[in-house]
Amino acid sequence: MGAARTLTMDTAASPFRADHARILRGLERSAVEVPSGDLLTERYDATVREAAVHTWRDRMVNEHRSAAVFAGLVPQLIEASSTIDVQTVALRAATDEIYHATLCGDVVRAFGGEAVATAEPALARMPEHPGLSALERAVRNVTFVGCLSETVAVALIAEERELSEEPFVRATLDRILPDEVAHARLGWLYLTQQLPRLEPGAAGRMARYLRVAFAYLERREIDLLPLTPPEIPAELRAQREAVGLCEGEAARSLFYRTVTEVIVPRFEALGIDAADAWKHRREAAAAERH
Repeated sequence: MGAARTLTMDTAASPFRADHARILRGLERSAVEVPSGDLLTERYDATVREAAVHTWRDRMVNEHRSAAVFAGLVPQLIEASSTIDVQTVALRAATDEIYHATLCGDVVRAFGGEAVATAEPALARMPEHPGLSALERAVRNVTFVGCLSETVAVALIAEERELSEEPFVRATLDRILPDEVAHARLGWLYLTQQLPRLEPGAAGRMARYLRVAFAYLERREIDLLPLTPPEIPAELRAQREAVGLCEGEAARSLFYRTVTEVIVPRFEALGIDAADAWKHRREAAAAERH
């Protein structure tokens, strides 16, 4: 295992800073105006600021990691002979995620933190799914990223935006949310378009795959949504919500509702038995461990 890598959002000393800004402008991207001085550090309790820095720094890392995920889809889409527009949308999504990481870094700094983090030394590669055609492999991976991960992200970010009362945080979430909606849309549209073109039995194979995918999704989301200590005073809970921290209990409940009320029915409408897959996800996870 190599040394942890460093992720920093500070481009002040970089010779590519101007190019970075120009590219973002070309994509109609601009930074959200950061409050001046110590406005946020004076407005919130120290424990809330600490939690905000920790949470938004983690988001910075996760958003940046997602850029690699979408970029990793592009070679598989090319191998699957997907149309150029799909490849463009996936590559744009990778750029979106880098932009989101930049925005998250701005929030970290606004609450008094440093927009620098350590992350895993190596990124996981996109699954190859041996035995599948290039097209079905691409469909499976785009489905996991868009229909599962990004659809959950949309629900969580929308809830955080609804709760947030801090204008800077709300403006940041306003910038991120439409992109996440587009990323989820990529998954659902691609699955809908390509499913009829796959070899016979694809719906059944997708349903069996979803058992494992749901188990992985649940494990990852629960790890990312730890329960909030019950002893936190109500006033501080309100402050935490104001800065974009959807509390663990509520976030977990929203995750499960999103899967059962949004994701599963959409798969079922396509003829994929996702309800059974969700029901048996933990059996699949247990089988994988043995």
